[in-house]
Amino acid sequence: MTLCDYPVNDPGCDGDDSPIVEEVIGKLEDVKPGTKKTFEVRDRKILVINDAGKLFAINGVCSHYNFSLENGTYAKGRIRCPLHGACFNVRSGDIEDYPGFDSLHSYDVSVRDGDIILKTTEKKLSSDRRIRHLPKMKECNDRPVVVIGGGVATATFIEHARLNGLVTPILVISEESFPPYDRVLLSKNPSATGENIRLRKDDAFYEERNVKFLLNTSVVSIDTYKRTVQLSNGEPVTYSKLIIATGGNVRKLQVPGADLKNICYVRKVQEANRVANLHPGKHVVCVGASFIGMEMASSLAEKAASVTVISNTPEPLPVFGEDIGKGIRLKFEEKGVRFELAANVVALRGNEQGEVSKVILQDGKELDVDLLVCGIGVTPATEFLNGSGVKLDKRGFIEVDEKFRTNISYIFAIGDAVTAPLPLWDIDSINIQHFQTAQAHGQFLGYTIVGKPQPGPLIPYFWTLFFFAFGLKFSGCSQGFTKEYTNGDPESGTFIRYFLKKDRVVAVASGGPSQAPSQFAEIFKKGIEVTLKDLKNSKDHTWGHLLLQ
Repeated sequence: MTLCDYPVNDPGCDGDDSPIVEEVIGKLEDVKPGTKKTFEVRDRKILVINDAGKLFAINGVCSHYNFSLENGTYAKGRIRCPLHGACFNVRSGDIEDYPGFDSLHSYDVSVRDGDIILKTTEKKLSSDRRIRHLPKMKECNDRPVVVIGGGVATATFIEHARLNGLVTPILVISEESFPPYDRVLLSKNPSATGENIRLRKDDAFYEERNVKFLLNTSVVSIDTYKRTVQLSNGEPVTYSKLIIATGGNVRKLQVPGADLKNICYVRKVQEANRVANLHPGKHVVCVGASFIGMEMASSLAEKAASVTVISNTPEPLPVFGEDIGKGIRLKFEEKGVRFELAANVVALRGNEQGEVSKVILQDGKELDVDLLVCGIGVTPATEFLNGSGVKLDKRGFIEVDEKFRTNISYIFAIGDAVTAPLPLWDIDSINIQHFQTAQAHGQFLGYTIVGKPQPGPLIPYFWTLFFFAFGLKFSGCSQGFTKEYTNGDPESGTFIRYFLKKDRVVAVASGGPSQAPSQFAEIFKKGIEVTLKDLKNSKDHTWGHLLLQ
């Protein structure tokens, strides 16, 4: 008897003539309907899912950061990683929601005399991930699609545009020294090199997709009538379509002494590497207590002589609420990190070598400092659009519609520099600056640019991690929320906080082991309503059962 009547679709292994592998991997009684279990086959973790008697098998670890999927959220053919919310189709193994890039292998499984039998090939068992198969590229000599900016939104657009059949040459103009890399690691692991954190390690990946990069290059202006962009080296480039994915520029301190040496901002890999090289044995002060400032403090605490975080709010991470911020602060203080709360920098002083040596706060307090790391936000990198006719909001973000079109024909925009609709939350336009949302923008534009419907809806999801030991996860959008409901103890770091609007959950944050944010990412996507009454009636605040109905 076979319980897997869905054909396995794994085009990443087209042409696979490696030896067949057929092995008993476990007992059916170990994977009862509605459950899942990880088995090991030749040192490879394989996740088997029993969906009402139908068996599916895929790689058992997420392709983002290799986290186990066994405790992930499963819902009708999709499994979502409990760590950062990446989501995979269990029939094909394809990645459908981000973060991450690679898909998983899917495997044939059957049952014989109570044994679960895996049938695959040695090639498919040789790795935990796969790059999706690209249809053969047709030759095309059209003017290129020009992309300004080389971040994760660009990388994801390239992959989906090519998978969806776009054959036009693509030219990426980037101020970076490397092709797209995992920028979130800059504050979590600042010593990581650009080569080590590239999203695609092999240049051949882009060459095969007819993608060229102009690195260490910026755009100074665009001419929408001639369809050209003017480069920093004085050369013009003509485009057929233009995509703006420039992200943000770091916001810099505007106080006396802000031009002293050893004041660092972290936006590019070289800047993070400089901090990593300078900080051992030094007194480090981090200005800013949101994600970047706190992540940098956690990364530097082990080797620095001291680390102090300056927060201009009563507690760090104010977007989550003071009680959650306090809980995180207490954990940092256990690690030796100091805090100056509700404090503002009014001046900096230097030594005879012109290096920063004192931080002056508004109450007159002075802090010793050898290295100042600033994480006080970003501004949209859109100055070059002034006078172009591309519509910006009053903050400088590019206004786009649900298809990421600007007000100018043939010009699109994605990522941190845009303000875009968020239909599931009835929000006409919102700027969200998180890795996963930027990836989703690139994914969606990869569909709409060739006239295909988006695979939406878009569900914001973000996370932060401190000391590689504890952190926070968030799903949804809390803009305009009118009520909070909390389960657990935020100050202990183990909690779930629900944000409600009209007594309906619109966003979820958690600390500790809870999977609520990843479960709600799927709940939001499926349009399932969870009310305040549901929260009050819940005994364990797990929500996977809603996805099995």
